[in-house]
Amino acid sequence: MDKNHFDICIVGQGIAGTLLGHFLESYGYKVLIIDNHHQHASSMVAAGIVNPITGRRFVKSWRIDDFLPAALEVYNEVATKLSIRPYTLSNVIRTLETTNDENNWLSRTTDALYEHYIVEDADTSEFEGFVNTPLAYGEISGAFHVHFANILKGYRDYWDAQGAYLDAYLNYDDLIILDNAFRYKDFKFEKIVFCEGFQGKSNPYFEKLNIQPAKGEVLFVRIEGAKFKKIYKDNIFLVHQYDDVYWVGSGYEWDFESDAPTENARVIIESELQRILKVPYQVVDHIAGVRPSTGNRRPLMRHHEQYPGMYLFNGLGTKGASLAPFFARQFARYIAEGNPEDLSY
Repeated sequence: MDKNHFDICIVGQGIAGTLLGHFLESYGYKVLIIDNHHQHASSMVAAGIVNPITGRRFVKSWRIDDFLPAALEVYNEVATKLSIRPYTLSNVIRTLETTNDENNWLSRTTDALYEHYIVEDADTSEFEGFVNTPLAYGEISGAFHVHFANILKGYRDYWDAQGAYLDAYLNYDDLIILDNAFRYKDFKFEKIVFCEGFQGKSNPYFEKLNIQPAKGEVLFVRIEGAKFKKIYKDNIFLVHQYDDVYWVGSGYEWDFESDAPTENARVIIESELQRILKVPYQVVDHIAGVRPSTGNRRPLMRHHEQYPGMYLFNGLGTKGASLAPFFARQFARYIAEGNPEDLSY
């Protein structure tokens, strides 16, 4: 077969496109990846936290009982295939600031539906002397954080070694639609899937997607002597990265003028960090990324009505680390087998 002839092309190598490619290869597809390493793509910025219990009322994340085991299974497959470390198991220590918080938490400890995710007596010993103590703590088990950078780089190197990686921005005007195939520059393929993240808003083939770009900014800070292995949640997250360096992130904003880091966001994150920590820290990096969220916070899995073989997989948003393994497997099955039930949630 012509080395530039592929079964399927995936445009965008964030966590969605990467795991979709992982599964499509398991169906025997020869996969071509086109990606331009956009520096503000969410997969390059996110901490990749999979947290079973979220929100102020401490409720289980949507379908977490399905997503969590699927995620661990898939990330373990990736670890074996690429010989990388794709995630770190890490409980979440959650601060309880008010008596209402404490009462809500205590109500969860007696709920059988939450028993796999609630630690009865939170162990916060590793944070003693480093953080200002709140009213109380809760501890969430079953959590972990995904090393997106390891996975994306591992698969990028894997595909590049096969001549199956085009480091470029796809120009829509250069995509030629043939009978039952597509051509882009020197490459030909039977199917194409757009996994472009927030850049999908500009895709002319899939319009009115209701993608809502949400910008998040994070700091990487060095806290000398800290040995935090658990994730710490007190309005913002602190997630260990390496040595004494931690990922520190807050929420996200919907109305923004630039996808670049801003001084205002840094000030806000640092004010939270100063409130939490009793010890000095040093900012080593400040980055920003934009997530492709949707109005109903559900992923987008579409096939084009006019062009057979054209698809879209997008909109994983803030829960990409937990949603991507489950829905990438489901959507790959749809592409391979065509069962319309695989487009449902």
